[in-house]
Amino acid sequence: MARFRLVDKEKAPRPAKQSGRLAARMREFDAYVEQLATSKDKVGELMPDDGETARGLSLRISRAARRLNKNATTWVGKDGSVYFTIS
Repeated sequence: MARFRLVDKEKAPRPAKQSGRLAARMREFDAYVEQLATSKDKVGELMPDDGETARGLSLRISRAARRLNKNATTWVGKDGSVYFTIS
């Protein structure tokens, strides 16, 4: 089990800042969610690139939707692509 203790603010390490690449990737997925949110009769499709997994893409879409106060429903097709809707 994890151990918990209280630490003075001055003694705690500063939070790490997001790298430029991470922030750019977050903006990219935010844009996918925003585009689909305006198209009620469409479904988004993401095809994994080399080194990417369907699970990773699903997580990124879900997290982007949460950041934008929306709900995402994701599923993986037989072809390995990730499909999603935004509500």
